[in-house]
Amino acid sequence: MLRGLMFNACPNYHSGRAGVIPAFAGRRGPESRRFNRTWIPACAGMTFVAVAIASAFTAIVAAAEVPRWKEEWQRVVETAKKEGQVSLYGGQEITHPEIIAAFNKEFPFIKVLSATGRAPDLMARIVAERRADRYLADVMASGPNGPRMLYLGKALDPIAPAFILPEVTDGSKWYGGKHWYADPENQHIFMFEGTINSTGLSYNTKMMSPGDIKSFWDLLMPKWKGKLLGMDPRSSAPPTPVLILYHRPDVGPEFVRRLYKETEITLFRDRAQGTNWLASGKFPLCLLCRDIDKAAKQGLPVEDIAPDQLKEGASVGGGGSSVIVLINRAPHPNAAKVFINWYLSRQGQMVWQNVMNKKEVEASDSMRVDIPKDDVLPEARRVEGKKYSVVGFLDPEPVQKLLQEILR
Repeated sequence: MLRGLMFNACPNYHSGRAGVIPAFAGRRGPESRRFNRTWIPACAGMTFVAVAIASAFTAIVAAAEVPRWKEEWQRVVETAKKEGQVSLYGGQEITHPEIIAAFNKEFPFIKVLSATGRAPDLMARIVAERRADRYLADVMASGPNGPRMLYLGKALDPIAPAFILPEVTDGSKWYGGKHWYADPENQHIFMFEGTINSTGLSYNTKMMSPGDIKSFWDLLMPKWKGKLLGMDPRSSAPPTPVLILYHRPDVGPEFVRRLYKETEITLFRDRAQGTNWLASGKFPLCLLCRDIDKAAKQGLPVEDIAPDQLKEGASVGGGGSSVIVLINRAPHPNAAKVFINWYLSRQGQMVWQNVMNKKEVEASDSMRVDIPKDDVLPEARRVEGKKYSVVGFLDPEPVQKLLQEILR
């Protein structure tokens, strides 16, 4: 293409005894003198212009060859350097020291400010801060309940526009060949976890076997009446397993109504108390007991009922650490973008997966399909080639209304 810009600004030359000379330089008379006075300066000037044009064109072509995403990424990173910090809210899935250390190894110029806690507590904190006109949070990662409430309160920005790195924007790198969201607009609450959902059911291994329950509907059998323990689902947002039960077409609202109305279920609010009651044999069966894996590793006689043991089958998404959101009016918007892109990249998700399974002993499988799954605990690992229903947006309002009606 550059050849089209070049032209012969000077007369022809040929070799002679005196070296390279103009074709008519041997002529005598005014023509030769005219050449000396006119052509040499003109030739030099035109050659300079031609070189300048060619150089400018080369620069334009080089600039055009830089991908847009890379230009945007460089701009965002440079601006993030000036912001200097990012505020992360969530549990160990985002604030664990090893996750922060891995991020800072890549981006040492962004200081991480973290607020660690349970999603309902952090959500209440964010709401209180905003009411006081203090906008401190940039990014939150947690189970979907807290972010859903922030979404309803219009406290979230769409997160997809923050995705810059091709390995994040490319849907083929994620389960099902697409991005998954837990909000009705499919824009705000990004699901990065694709762990096989727990049934929410656990049992005392000395009092029953997992084969005693083959379907959720078996919980309504007379033999379990008065023997079922469960976490109180009345809160600012119903627990995800209860939302799943309500919205599953093969279970549904009628099952939830009968579960809490007919079984004489004993409700608890203290998580540790529920697991202790199950382990001590006070109850043989529990709905929404927590930390069963940790209790089993301590030698206590408790186990979870695996999804493949129930005829309803398994689903993914909606787990305890499954979504990430971008808080609106974020104080460090560019640093937030840098963190989100790193966190959802191959490297970030491998770090997250390792920390959750190895350090926290919490079964966690990333929605990314292009990373190793050796770290994922077997009970939560998706089977390659097997299809799972994905739990996306679960409307909490009808569930809350039903629970308030039957648990007065």
